[in-house]
Amino acid sequence: MTAAARTRNPSRTRVRSRTRTRSRTFPGRRTGVSDARHWLECLLSRASDPPVPESTASTAALLLSEAATNAVRHTASGSRPGGTFTVRVHIGGDALTVDVEDEGAATVPTLGTPGGDDESGRGLLLIDAFADTWGVRPEGCGLSFTLARCPSPAPAIPPVPQAVMRP
Repeated sequence: MTAAARTRNPSRTRVRSRTRTRSRTFPGRRTGVSDARHWLECLLSRASDPPVPESTASTAALLLSEAATNAVRHTASGSRPGGTFTVRVHIGGDALTVDVEDEGAATVPTLGTPGGDDESGRGLLLIDAFADTWGVRPEGCGLSFTLARCPSPAPAIPPVPQAVMRP
């Protein structure tokens, strides 16, 4: 076991890394997008130790839907007969990473500037706005985004000094 895969607590008991990866391939059609979203929602609803917060799971499902739609609309995954895209979910102790691998395109995903009346072109803007990090996969076939698994704790409110309190 490598040092990165274990830690020692005060009782000297080994604790393994809790990162789990799940993947599934979907047809490169609109129905594949909704199937992928439902699969992710089910997967995250069963995650535990600690559970994935509902707000994180909902955001992940929305962003997956946008990334998968991108794969279906703009790559060979959706344009060639029998095309597919693959979703990989890495559930770690502090982060959730979702990879959407498609079958490639002539261009890589880039942020656009859709007009006010445009009915599309906002998917990557949503991913950019809500993901903690995101980017094009190293092979150029798809994209990946990461969300913090646990929301940041609320800032502590300092106690009111006793001298200021009045009966």
